[in-house]
Amino acid sequence: MYFFHFLISLLFKSIIERLQASWNSSIYSFFSEKVNIGHDKGRKYHYFSCKAARCKGTGGVRRYLDGSDRSSTSNLRKHAIHCFGKDAVDAAKSGAQEAAAAQNTIYAMFAGTGDRLVHITHRTHTDVERRANVVRWVTESCRPLRIVDDRKLRGLMLAGRPQASFPKRLRVSKDIQACFEKCSERITQLLKEYPGQLSFATDAWTSPNHRAFVAWTVHLQHCGRPLVFLLDVIEVPEVSYQ
Repeated sequence: MYFFHFLISLLFKSIIERLQASWNSSIYSFFSEKVNIGHDKGRKYHYFSCKAARCKGTGGVRRYLDGSDRSSTSNLRKHAIHCFGKDAVDAAKSGAQEAAAAQNTIYAMFAGTGDRLVHITHRTHTDVERRANVVRWVTESCRPLRIVDDRKLRGLMLAGRPQASFPKRLRVSKDIQACFEKCSERITQLLKEYPGQLSFATDAWTSPNHRAFVAWTVHLQHCGRPLVFLLDVIEVPEVSYQ
């Protein structure tokens, strides 16, 4: 019985994911990405949970699937206006339209950068996507973790997005640790299963405070592109010239 319910849940999840691919309206950003399927007196419906910290309504909206308005967003819009205000709803809609109108120009400007295409999103990031992008920004730009607690930064990131959340320092720290562990596992698997020869290199140098360091790197080719990974950096406590 448990296995049967598990299969049903997987089926419902795949159905929702296929439907969400066509939900392009900005009004969906005011509701949780997790949409539940329910039944009421034989009628199937989708339940959209409100993202407001304190919902002023019933906590969400039911959209029944047995009528001609099964793809209508009118009830979602009414609920969003009630909880977040008309200005916030209109701002979300106009923001998506302006981004979509400027997307071709931005794409053309950056399409030739380097050897890859730059994709510009025309919708607000989900909370999970925002967390992932914060991790990339902090690590790739060598920013201190305390920067995400900056009041001005949080104001800039959340302005006009009352339904959104911005991760705090502890959350970002845990996300970075999780990403590091996952990447370490992936790199370890890649090196163990590599069909060719791996090239290792080492270099040593002395920093301004007169401490010697040795670094180890590995070089390989993956999918036609050269890759290099820093394996370790070791501090040398004593150097002998004999």
